[in-house]
This record gives sequence, structure tokens and C-alpha cells, in this order.
Amino acid sequence: MTQGATAMRDGVRLVHSDTGSGPTILFHQGFSLTQMVWNPLLDQLAPTYRCITFDPRGHGASDAPASGYTVDRLAEDLSELASTLDLWDITLVGHSLGGAAAVTTVANQGIGGRFSRMVLLAPTVPGFVQREGQPYGVAPEAFAEFHRSISEDYIGNAGRSAEIFFHQADPEQAHRIFEATLAMRPEVAAELFGTLENLDLADRLNDVSIPTLALWGEHDALSDPRWADWYRDRQLPNFHVGSLPSSGHGSMVDEPTSVATRIREFIDRYPGTAPRRT
Repeated sequence: MTQGATAMRDGVRLVHSDTGSGPTILFHQGFSLTQMVWNPLLDQLAPTYRCITFDPRGHGASDAPASGYTVDRLAEDLSELASTLDLWDITLVGHSLGGAAAVTTVANQGIGGRFSRMVLLAPTVPGFVQREGQPYGVAPEAFAEFHRSISEDYIGNAGRSAEIFFHQADPEQAHRIFEATLAMRPEVAAELFGTLENLDLADRLNDVSIPTLALWGEHDALSDPRWADWYRDRQLPNFHVGSLPSSGHGSMVDEPTSVATRIREFIDRYPGTAPRRT
């Protein structure tokens, strides 16, 4: 594993890790999580793939500017990181809020970009809060309470999140993962989480032009597994939808072997056609 830091156009440095060799997979985890959450999955994939993880702005060891936290900004960072590291034919894996950033990134790239495939794990797409057209989002009052707890009791909120995030992860491992989220300042967490209130990416799904695998854990307490049916009903041409029977919201920890198998099979099914630098 090699580690480094890459500056975005606005000067914010993103800390990243490069593990393994082979076709490239770039990972973007969900809200407040650090790149360590991917470690169980990297153990499965790094022997045959180049796996690049990073801490998004405001997360973990990366820089945390005072403001400017939006899904669009996270998506811009994904594109910039891929460009700066000169990555091509990328399989982009986005989890939860990172799924929203991934969808936005891919929708913006059009045809022939750096990203060739996308895997979404319990994505906050089309949105996170229940509204017309988003029947399986969290209730607005539940969102408001969670947002309040982030602002007023961030440490306690992290502990409570560890209790509901996974389905079968070891409790000590779950708490270690969420202890790492305390590197994020509470005011940053509150601003970023607040952007989920009005998030609606339903129309952007039609702009996704690469093969996409979307998976939900059947025991997910944060992203309703019935979203899988919502996607199937829309019959999006580039989307393949499935479920993970032994996962909660953090499938990369709950059942890394199964998730790795699904990713491998998906990459093999859709060999890359993205242009490479000559």
C-alpha cells in the first residue's frame, strides 16, 4: 500500500491510499466515514485489482475547509482525483452518500470518460428524505432529529450510528469504524448532512451511460431495501439491481466476500472500453 495526498483546484488536499495491482477500482464511502471502512473489502479485491481509497474533504485525514460541502463538490473532487492520478477504465464504487457523489460524477462525464462501470452500495439515490417520488426515504421528522443530534451531540450520534449501521459486523469493529468518524468536525458534519434534506437525483439517473450495479442490504436500517424495487420499476437501461441477504447499511464490512464476488463478476461482464492515455 502506498499513501499520498492530492490537491484539488481549490487547494484542499485529499489523502488517498493505493493498494494492489490490476484493473482500477476507486471507492467513495458514505457520510463521515473514513477510508478504513473499505479494509475488509480490500482484503478480497487487492490481490487482483488496483484499489484506490481516499478520505473525502472534511473526512478523516483530508483537509476540511470551513464550508462548501455539497454532493456536487464531492463529485467534482472525484473527477479531479481521477484526473490528477491519471486513472482510466475505472470501476467507481460509491456507498451511501458516496453513491450520490458517484452518480453525479458519472452523469456529468457523458460518454467516453474515465469511468467505465459503477457499483452502488445502499446509495442515497434518488434521495435520502421521503417526499413525492421518493417513497422509501427516511421520514422528514426522523431526518430532522438525526440532523439535530449531529449538531448537538456528535460523539453520541457516532456511537448510536455504530449500533444500527451493520447487520453482522463485530461490535468492536463497528465502534472502531465510527470512532474514526470523529475526525470530522461537528459543524462540517452538520453542513454536509444537511444537504441530504433536499437531495433529488431521480432525473440524473437517465444521464448514467455506463453499466451500473446497485445493491442493497436486506437488513439496512438507513437505506430501505425496497429501493431495489423502485429501480426495477423504472427499467433504467444501464442499471442492474440486486440485494445482499446478510447486510445492513455497511455491506463492505457485513459480507465483504459476497460484495467482492459481485464486483468481480460485474467487471468481468463489462470489460472496459474507456480511452487510455497514449
